[in-house]
Amino acid sequence: MISRNLWEKLSFLAEKYETPDFINNDPSKFMHQFSEQKDAEAVAFLAANMAFGQRKQILSHVDSILQISGTDFVDWVQNEGYRSVFTKGDSSFYRVYTHDAMNSFFDTIKQILDTSGTLENHFKVMYDQKRVQTDCDKLYLAPVICNCFDKNCTLIPHGKDSACKKVNMFLRWMVRDNSPVDLGLWTWYGKENLLLPLDVHVMQEATNLGLLAPTSTGRVQSASMKNAVVLSNIASEIFPGDPAKLDYALFGLGVDDNNS
Repeated sequence: MISRNLWEKLSFLAEKYETPDFINNDPSKFMHQFSEQKDAEAVAFLAANMAFGQRKQILSHVDSILQISGTDFVDWVQNEGYRSVFTKGDSSFYRVYTHDAMNSFFDTIKQILDTSGTLENHFKVMYDQKRVQTDCDKLYLAPVICNCFDKNCTLIPHGKDSACKKVNMFLRWMVRDNSPVDLGLWTWYGKENLLLPLDVHVMQEATNLGLLAPTSTGRVQSASMKNAVVLSNIASEIFPGDPAKLDYALFGLGVDDNNS
């Protein structure tokens, strides 16, 4: 049961940080630069999956791609413009992401766009097919999206226990509506089914707040799919029908901690 004081604190922080200014230094900024939905969601998918490491470096590397691709991002991908950018094989483009890895990533995006027209169309078909095949009480979209990519595509998490942080962040952008940050383009997937994008920082903040228990040895639990579900269910108590809103509050706690 969430205490009244904690509920008020997290609600305040979520409102404080979910503002138009949030996007200025966030990877979500890039999708707001495109008016066509097909471009916005494809750019968002790139930015989310590049969101690894220092924020300034993430923004710099995504921006370097978009400076070359121009305003028609989908057209650039479908015409394989990325092959003139990623030419150095197994050398690093950004951290562990090699030029080969970036080509593999974009090859799959191109195939999806060529086949289905948009990422939304493709992922919805995959999700609907999976729902028919499975008898799970609740099917989450992030693992379905990950399975659309070859296991050798290192930008996409494939482990069964992965929290799928980057894909869940992308889904927050695509699904949450009435937000100055999130676009709310995909109306067919309920925002009540979104999972929080977990990383070490989120797990630490959630543990400090008592939302998650530490391990038996007193350590912070790992960022796993199981814990993403657990924390998202707890978040639903704070923000009924909109658990991913807690992401802004936990982000805000990190900012406040760094400024204290």
